[in-house]
Amino acid sequence: MLNKGDMVSVTYRVGWDQSGQAMLETLEHCTVEKYKDGILVVSYATKKDDYVEIVNRTFDVNSPEFVGTVAL
Repeated sequence: MLNKGDMVSVTYRVGWDQSGQAMLETLEHCTVEKYKDGILVVSYATKKDDYVEIVNRTFDVNSPEFVGTVAL
């Protein structure tokens, strides 16, 4: 079970390549903000030119695009 404050990486499908293989993307070092009823909300930091931006992403863990999480 995921709890608020847990550190995870999240992998999800972003599309398909020309040969029919799934293209995956992984977000590293995410913090779980909320996990309830199959909805996972995570936040992570991205470095911009001269500042750090905190990004929030929401995933439906029952969606076929969602691959999984790994606890860090």
